Amino acid sequence: MVGRGTLGGELQEFKDLQSPRPEAMPAQLGYPAPRRVFYLQYEPTPHLELLNSLNSFIHRFRQQWTIWQSIETVCISSGEILLSFDDGPNPIDDTTARLLDILGQEAVRAAFCVCGKSIKDAPDLVHRMMTDGHLLVNHGYWHQPFALLSENSLQKEIDDCDAAIAGAVHSASFKTQFFRPACGWRTPALGRLLPRLEKQLFPITDFGFDTNMCRHNYPKWVDRTLQAARRDRGGLFVLHDRRLRFWGERFYDPKDKDSSAYRGWVPDAAMMLIRRCREEGFRFLDPQIFAGRQQELGEQHNRR
Repeated sequence: MVGRGTLGGELQEFKDLQSPRPEAMPAQLGYPAPRRVFYLQYEPTPHLELLNSLNSFIHRFRQQWTIWQSIETVCISSGEILLSFDDGPNPIDDTTARLLDILGQEAVRAAFCVCGKSIKDAPDLVHRMMTDGHLLVNHGYWHQPFALLSENSLQKEIDDCDAAIAGAVHSASFKTQFFRPACGWRTPALGRLLPRLEKQLFPITDFGFDTNMCRHNYPKWVDRTLQAARRDRGGLFVLHDRRLRFWGERFYDPKDKDSSAYRGWVPDAAMMLIRRCREEGFRFLDPQIFAGRQQELGEQHNRR
C-alpha cells in the first residue's frame, strides 16, 4: 500500500511494507506477528531545489559584493563575539555617551565605525572612544554609497573621515587601520583602493536589520543576533548608534522617539545582548586583538 502525506510542508511518500515471516520459524516458539514498517521516501520538489539554488546564489553574492562574510573567513574564534557600532557619534539624548557608559560597566570594548559628518557634532565622544580603548573605524565622511563607484570620490571620503577623526583625537598623524563602506557594499574600486591606502575591510558576519527597529521592537534584533551567534558559535555584529537618512527617505526625524531614526534605545539593546550572550557562555573579543590578527593575516597574504 502506498500512502501520501505531508511533512515539513513537502509532499512525502510512504510505503507500507510487511516484514516476511521465515518459513522455518515454528509458531510455538512465540514468533511475533508480522509487523508493519513505514519508510520515508524523500523526493526533492522543484520549488525546493529552486530555493536551495537561490540561497546559494545569495550567499555567493554576499561574499563577493558586501561586507557580510562567513565567520570562517574573518578572525573570530569559536565562542567569540565582537560588537561594532555604525554612523555615530550621536549626541541626541546622549545616545553614544550612554552606550560608552554601558560598555564600560560591562567591561566590553567595541569597534566604532564613525562618519566624518557625525564627528563634527560630537568630537569629544570620538576622543572618549579612543581613550576608553575602543577601536575607531573609518566609515566615510558623507556616508555616500555612490562614492564606492569612483576611486577618486572614495579616496576623498576616506581621507576626509580620517582627518576628522585625527582632529577629534588631537593627533594630526592618526590613520585608521580599517574602513567599513557605506551600506556595506564592496566594489572593484574599493578593492583596488584599500591596498593602496594600506587599509583593511571591516566586515560583519550577520546583519540584524537594526536600522528598521525602534524603541518598541528592538528585542527582536537582540533575539535574531543571539540566534546568529548560536548558529555560527560567535560573530561580528553591527548596531547603529546613529541612523543616517535612507536614500530617498522623505520623513526623517532622529528626535522622533517612535521612528527608527531615533536611536536612544541602542544602549539598552547592547546591554541586553551582552548579558544574554554571556549567559550562554560567549566571550567578547577585544577589537585591538582582532586588529592584530587581521594585520598579521594581511601580512601573510602580501608575502605570498
